[in-house]
Amino acid sequence: MSWNELVHLVGQDSMLFGLAFILLFMFLRRTLRVGGFLGFTGVLTTVVLLAMLSWIQWNRYQVGNSIMQIVITDNPTYRILTPTQEPMFEPAVITVDNIRYITDKHNEKSPNYLPWRVIAIPK
Repeated sequence: MSWNELVHLVGQDSMLFGLAFILLFMFLRRTLRVGGFLGFTGVLTTVVLLAMLSWIQWNRYQVGNSIMQIVITDNPTYRILTPTQEPMFEPAVITVDNIRYITDKHNEKSPNYLPWRVIAIPK
């Protein structure tokens, strides 16, 4: 995965990561200064929040790789659908600015989709 793909993968969740790290810093400071129930539970729940956000990003990455492999190998047992549930008749992988997109070869006006945005459905 390239740096550009990673930026698109994380997308809007980067603000959530930033807020979670700010919260973690605040709760760590409170825990070291005062201690108490609020500090310890804040640190614990913020770490859980960061773990969940990382897990979501990892799953999005895995889904994108799986769909990319389906398109590259031209697997006949799967049908690729756009986010609007329209089928792609001949999906292909194109690379623009070091980012891999999936598009339809038959439709010249087909937009480029990021791999984790399309849906792979078994036939």
